[in-house]
Amino acid sequence: MDFYKMRKVGSIGKEDTKFSLVGRIKEVENNRFILEDETGEISIISNFKVKAGELVRVFCRKIDDEIIADFIQSMEGLDWELWKKVESLYLKLL
Repeated sequence: MDFYKMRKVGSIGKEDTKFSLVGRIKEVENNRFILEDETGEISIISNFKVKAGELVRVFCRKIDDEIIADFIQSMEGLDWELWKKVESLYLKLL
């Protein structure tokens, strides 16, 4: 089964081909945006409408060295501190 693995920007490995990232949109330009989390930032190709400052979860795939958004989930209203605690527990289990 091929599923989206939870990752941080700074922990994306060469073997990762499908993963999800949670962060804020830092910048939007044409068909790309920069997503930022506490470990870094990454450029993502996307046809979805997003705005700078939005908190989102991006389900991505990597082809060669390009990151492409398959779909985007708004995370506005999320308790960010609680999310970080749950996420760190989840990542320890992997």
